[in-house]
Amino acid sequence: MSSILDIEALIESLSPEEIRTIMDEVRSNKPTRVDTSRKLRSMKITDLYFESAPIPKDNWEEYLNHSDAIREQVLSGVDICVPKK
Repeated sequence: MSSILDIEALIESLSPEEIRTIMDEVRSNKPTRVDTSRKLRSMKITDLYFESAPIPKDNWEEYLNHSDAIREQVLSGVDICVPKK
């Protein structure tokens, strides 16, 4: 508990300019960019699947074979171009 009291006493002894300087330093270490490459890849996989999915209008077996092939292609990552950093 004494360390918490020491910290509180130290904070109370700081002037507003010193507090502002400390807070400026703390704010400057924030990340400036969020990495969204994984989300982008996931969205591209979903788009690829739904763009290629056929409509089962004539033959249900043909639809199943085609959808299985598209699913395998999507899971393998074919036709997905995510920019590298």
